[in-house]
Amino acid sequence: MTVEGSDRYMREAGAADPLERMISTLRMGDGVDAGIANGIEVAVQRWRTLPRAQVAGRTRSGRTTVARALGLKHGAETAPVDEPGFPDPVLDADIIIYVLASTPSPGDRRILAELPPERTLLVLNKADAIGTSWADAVAAADQYSRAFGLQAHPIVGALAAQTVAGALREADLALLRRHAGNGSLSAVSAEAFVSPAAGPDTEQRAELLDRWDLYGLGCALAALEREPGLSPQTILQILHTASGIEPVARLLGLRYQQAISRRAGGLVDELTRLAARAVPQGQSRARALITEYLATDEASWLGLCGGLVDPEVSHLAAGYPQPEPADADDALARAIRWRAVVASDMSPAARRAAVRVHNGYVRVWERMSSVGL
Repeated sequence: MTVEGSDRYMREAGAADPLERMISTLRMGDGVDAGIANGIEVAVQRWRTLPRAQVAGRTRSGRTTVARALGLKHGAETAPVDEPGFPDPVLDADIIIYVLASTPSPGDRRILAELPPERTLLVLNKADAIGTSWADAVAAADQYSRAFGLQAHPIVGALAAQTVAGALREADLALLRRHAGNGSLSAVSAEAFVSPAAGPDTEQRAELLDRWDLYGLGCALAALEREPGLSPQTILQILHTASGIEPVARLLGLRYQQAISRRAGGLVDELTRLAARAVPQGQSRARALITEYLATDEASWLGLCGGLVDPEVSHLAAGYPQPEPADADDALARAIRWRAVVASDMSPAARRAAVRVHNGYVRVWERMSSVGL
């Protein structure tokens, strides 16, 4: 499920920030409180740090191209995996995008078997080179999805990266319009595309082929054959869609939201542990202040979002279109359902996550129904 909204409290630190106020107050206390303040600050900084993504795969799988196509920062790609004589890179990011561009090697299989599904995206790059049609690439992706327990997506990373970074010029479009319907240009051959037999613009066609590849140009020519008046921007959107990158980009956005939600739950868990460690003595206020914060709407919501994406119980929230209930009745129904989940036989970690969700929906129901006012 999509868990959005867990970043609503990821504000810049300032005077109105209850967590920063708590840290400042505890720093002015005795040694115990100052130590607890340090622990809170580390937990808050970890939560407020943007999730990190890695793009991994074997040599020539297209890691850098896929990273560009998804708008990731330079350096997101790792060293190649399964490289003879070199150790595999450490894949420890919040989100791991694993790129296949051919039949998985034993090294690919070993690494994919170890990656956590909730943090991993699997893409089958260079899909235009698989079989004779896009359906063949989809079938291969489905096969890998079943083999690795990860949803695999076929993409043409080079085309996707070009649609993100470049634009289709009017001169390019005019050339393509001149050749739309020319059967020789849609042949599965770069040599046929740049053949002098197609006309005097051989050099321009070669330059287009270098930028857009045969698959992209074939898609553009097919679109123009059906509708010659398409604009450059429309053609660019068609190519972007044909690259297969859009479902991957949406899933990446979902994974970012889930990573933020997991960190929100981690913050609440860490504050709970720090409160348990803060044994009241003398003028110490750590336990009281942390407990006061954990009772707020903010902490309740962060715990709820974290619980919904916890791998132990996330499947139980698969039917929720969003974490916020539609109304008070929906909030109450969710609270009752999660109370039953808490009462079921489950691991301590799963029960802790379910309790967070139950308590969060109880709090939302109280606010929506005015019971808590």
